[in-house]
Amino acid sequence: MSPKKVLSAVTAVVFTAALFVLQIADSIETIAASAADIDLKFDFGSTLEKGYTQIVAEDIYDQERGYGFSGEGVQNVTSVGKGIRSDAVQFDDSSTEFCVDLPKGLYKVSVTLGDNYRTNIYIEDMLQISYMAGDNAANYVIVPITDGQLNIRPSAHKKGYTCAISALGIYKVSDDTTYPRTIWLCGDSTVRSYYPVAYSQKAGWGQVFDQFVDSSKWQVRNMASGAQYARGFLTSGQFATVEYYGKPGDIFFIAVGINDTLPRNSNEEDYYEAVTEMTQRAKAKGITVYLVKQQGKAFDVAEPDLRERWFGYILDRVGEEQNVAVLDLFNAFHDYCVSIGQEATDALYMPGDPLHTNRQGAMKVAELVYQMVDWGDDTIPTEPPTESTAEKTTETVTTTTTVAVTTTSVTTTTAAETGPSSSAVVGDANGDGVLNVCD
Repeated sequence: MSPKKVLSAVTAVVFTAALFVLQIADSIETIAASAADIDLKFDFGSTLEKGYTQIVAEDIYDQERGYGFSGEGVQNVTSVGKGIRSDAVQFDDSSTEFCVDLPKGLYKVSVTLGDNYRTNIYIEDMLQISYMAGDNAANYVIVPITDGQLNIRPSAHKKGYTCAISALGIYKVSDDTTYPRTIWLCGDSTVRSYYPVAYSQKAGWGQVFDQFVDSSKWQVRNMASGAQYARGFLTSGQFATVEYYGKPGDIFFIAVGINDTLPRNSNEEDYYEAVTEMTQRAKAKGITVYLVKQQGKAFDVAEPDLRERWFGYILDRVGEEQNVAVLDLFNAFHDYCVSIGQEATDALYMPGDPLHTNRQGAMKVAELVYQMVDWGDDTIPTEPPTESTAEKTTETVTTTTTVAVTTTSVTTTTAAETGPSSSAVVGDANGDGVLNVCD
């Protein structure tokens, strides 16, 4: 926590006044901004790109300037990217934060990393973006600032690796700090986001789920991370963020369990206890909980009568005890894959990987999850997203899928999914093909 947290509110930076509408890709589509607009772009490292404010490791927080590092545990480093991604500031001390004085409000915070293995982003001392993987990974989050200062720090997801920030964007969305209505996702590598988020070949269904919900009513917060299991999600800081910001009207999908079947991680009883605890605590905040039986593997097509994997029966137990819906994604996706055959099913997965879907497969899984929920007035009346040129198929497969939600069967007719256009990255305002602070 910054040593200047209390004083910062007095010296908050004031910027050009105007009214505008900010497009927020993947979340709230349009939100009216306030009369005190803030649009900050920081370039971290030894070289400076035009239009940015340069930040180097020597920039210790200064109250008069209104920004800087809380400590000296940082250093200037080079990076493999170009432009703002060509250098960065590496955080060697996990307690060091970058601090920016800001008026009270709701902010979109965009982060572009430098050389990177796997990094978690903490803002306001909360885990906000989990498992950013790959050099120059970029993502953003909506965060309320109530105490006059934003504090951000990266943390290596795995011990022994470095983490660095190349660029940071801070955009004021509104004076109102009320957190948007949110769909929260708990999950593992079958749910998590891969990078670049907008057009990665490998994708988790949580990464594309926003394309099926009405973005004027919902934002999707994908808190999933690779290799995660129920107890890990509960105790690693991911659930703490859900619990802290979650409120009545929000939705929480618990889609984890694959890694719980590994003895080194968990067992049936621990899985039951962790899922039960998350369910109870989320419900206590007024959040609607859905327990998701995760999809199976590509080769499951050879067993048409296979009905369960991954401790699914434990979710049935928790669902009955806690009076929450259980979404039988396993059987919905399995029946779909059986209907299209092995070759078409393999085309939904990564080559040589029978567990992880490509973007096309992630779209199908996300579509099935979406269709299993009664959205009421929140159902979008639009067609599914447009398929990318690279992923177009010569045949559209239509099938009728029976989806089980606890004890209720819902019959839906679905068509083969389509993916986002690879030539147009949502939110890529400057056309560089990457979602980053330039946008």
